[in-house]
Amino acid sequence: MWGIGYNQHIHGQHNVISIINLLTLTGNLAKPGCGPFSMTGQPNAMGERFTGGLTGRLPFNQPLKNGEHRAHMAKHWRVPEANLIKAMKAKNPGYAVGMMERALKDEVKAMFLVYATHIDLPDQYNLVRPALSKTFNVVQEIYRHAPNNLYADVIFPAATWGEVEGVYISSERRLNICQKAAEPPKGCLPDLDMVIDKAKEIGELLGLDMKTVLPYERKEDGFYDAEEIFRDIIIASGGTDTDLTGMLEVEKLDKLSPYEQLAELRGIQWPAPTYEIAQNGGTKRRFMAQEGAWKNRPYGYFRTKDGKVHMKLCRQDYSNREALTKKLMEFGTKEGLYTIDHIDLMVEARDKGVTPDTPDEDFRGMAWDKVPDDKYPYWMGLGVVYEHFHTAKSSRSPTTRRLVPEMYVEMHEDDAKDLGIKDGEKVRVVTRRGSLEARAQVGTNSLVKPSRNSVPRGYMFGPWNLSVADSADPKKNKWLANGITSRIWDPVSGQVDFKKCAARIEKI
Repeated sequence: MWGIGYNQHIHGQHNVISIINLLTLTGNLAKPGCGPFSMTGQPNAMGERFTGGLTGRLPFNQPLKNGEHRAHMAKHWRVPEANLIKAMKAKNPGYAVGMMERALKDEVKAMFLVYATHIDLPDQYNLVRPALSKTFNVVQEIYRHAPNNLYADVIFPAATWGEVEGVYISSERRLNICQKAAEPPKGCLPDLDMVIDKAKEIGELLGLDMKTVLPYERKEDGFYDAEEIFRDIIIASGGTDTDLTGMLEVEKLDKLSPYEQLAELRGIQWPAPTYEIAQNGGTKRRFMAQEGAWKNRPYGYFRTKDGKVHMKLCRQDYSNREALTKKLMEFGTKEGLYTIDHIDLMVEARDKGVTPDTPDEDFRGMAWDKVPDDKYPYWMGLGVVYEHFHTAKSSRSPTTRRLVPEMYVEMHEDDAKDLGIKDGEKVRVVTRRGSLEARAQVGTNSLVKPSRNSVPRGYMFGPWNLSVADSADPKKNKWLANGITSRIWDPVSGQVDFKKCAARIEKI
């Protein structure tokens, strides 16, 4: 098992491939009690992937470049395949970072921000906030005080879970139903409804017959029927790796709608390609040689043409590290320098396993006020702590504020002694891109709570979750962890190297 932080490195994809390689070499795949398990944002990061939420992906875990599947999806989406081919050929370098950089270059004029805290992206002071200050921004949001709203020109108030119906997917491939418990406030619509409305308008502008493409109509209660759309997804899944059409057989024979099946079985694990499998709650475990026996499953043990695992070896020799890192450290410090113009550099750095920052170790061990302003002797690591979940929204709850009342930085006792910093003193963490304020947490008997971890010498640690907990207002915020991070990203996944950077510690 690993958290999303393991993916958030310039070589994050290679990290994960190497885990899978290790499990493959040792025979620890597709057996009870073992296998690679990525614990990413739950519950619906899986739903986003399942439905093709990434720009280069189609629903049901296939890339746009898969011609057979592309034609299949064009048919079920009721759109010309030429549109998907055009999307496939379009360039979208850098994903989120690239979008912000293109905004700084005046290539992106407007942004539509939906349900994610976009100002928690990296290199906030030099990249994200300047970019959002230039563009016209529409924000679809459920929270009145969400940070995105500070940059919004238009706000669409959205309904939240408990006020909507829908399906979500967990890490174990289990589809579950989210049932409406209350009506949303007046003027608030489900995300689904707003997506359909926007798509209809955009489709008309593109000359598509949207009554054919999206034949959905609002119900008497004023909302679209989420189950009708889920049934459309089930139909389109037929013959794919995530086939759910067995649910339609159950509906036909047992007179149970898809939502009734999910509620009665407490979820169904995809794939469920037959009546029997769907009736029994789906497929408990993948790649146990059963797929070859299913209709439209030409592959054998694994989803490859020959049914075997194909390994990609990730050889990282760390060569040319100093020169490569020196170039990577310029991003975010040199105006007009953009990662999307230097993807070859990041590919080389990724393949050699180097880091986007390197501490000035020769200056480690000095008192804090003796370290030159342009030197950064320590590693600063960022991550998730037990009390938080992902974003700063939960950080504002009274219980969490008592457990983690302020931003802190864990230090090894000997590093604190070298720096001349005592437990509980206020410090400033400075990197090449920005700074944050925090309380020094020295050792596991610290006065600063939660006070439970020990860190190695030369390494500091702080939670990123408190990023906007002191204030969502950029002028007042002092705990913005991602204001100090690098913007360098994995050339394939697009995930940013959030988790480590070189830093200097100053006493306040």
